[in-house]
Amino acid sequence: MRTGLVVDATCDLPQEFLAAHGIRVLPIRIHLGRDALVDRRVPEATRQFYAEQLASVAPEDHSDALSVAEMQQWFLEELVTAYDHVICLTISSLRSSIFEHATQASFGLLQHYRERRAEAGLNSPFAMRVVDGRSMFAGSAVLAAEAARLLAGGAHPSAVRARLEQLSESVCTFLIADDLGHLRRRGFQKGERGGLLDRMRGAALGLGSLLDVKPVISVQQGEDKPVSLAPSFERAAEKLLAHATAQVLAGELLAPQLCLSYAGDLSVVRDLPGFAQLEATCAQREVNLQVAMLSPTGAINLGKGALSLAFAAPPRPFG
Repeated sequence: MRTGLVVDATCDLPQEFLAAHGIRVLPIRIHLGRDALVDRRVPEATRQFYAEQLASVAPEDHSDALSVAEMQQWFLEELVTAYDHVICLTISSLRSSIFEHATQASFGLLQHYRERRAEAGLNSPFAMRVVDGRSMFAGSAVLAAEAARLLAGGAHPSAVRARLEQLSESVCTFLIADDLGHLRRRGFQKGERGGLLDRMRGAALGLGSLLDVKPVISVQQGEDKPVSLAPSFERAAEKLLAHATAQVLAGELLAPQLCLSYAGDLSVVRDLPGFAQLEATCAQREVNLQVAMLSPTGAINLGKGALSLAFAAPPRPFG
């Protein structure tokens, strides 16, 4: 049985990892003024977005899930003849309509896949399951990396799906926004009031004139809250990296994956105080550390220089 793994473009895994594990990327459409871009997690396109377009993002600019019809067509063209069973992992259904659209599109495949597979000389059935990752950015990457590990080890797709649904309840995702001015300019976005961007913007506005004070936001089990403040981005990142290192040292991770993403040049991440220690600790404890660029969708909302870090572990006080 040929099993495929699909993630949406907000899943922050390196291109090398995606290619090595044959992970397909479900595109996301990005609206910038009158222009519409399609994000497929192509590194060069992401770097170009950071360099040429992110600074001019307006409050009304946003990302959109493909329509149900577009997703169904993409599934037919990209998946139905390439695999016998597909697991599609999406960003939290609380943050995006991708899960809902992908689920509806997967149901629609039942009426069309047999003809497409017959044309390719395949008479066996095709199955697809859509999983709500209940996370985002680096958090989605943790789940996808663990799914890839399990599939490579020969786990049955049903067992992998069940494990992802269980593990998604314990993913701890942390966010640091470096450009608080970007958050102020973005304002309250349609469908996000009371959600993550609201919380981060509220933290930014509540800091008054202390423009260099950076909050660390925790996103876990549907709750978004600031867990730390620091006088600079570097100090906030140092606190976060130290917290992650402590979790790894304590042996508390529920999956051997720790993922980090950044909206900019990744060399900045590797130069952050505490990163070298985290990297060495992960290697020592056989935890897979993945470092990738934050998706354009994440960057539109959080701004240039934003950092996302995630792992799966029981709840623990920050710091």
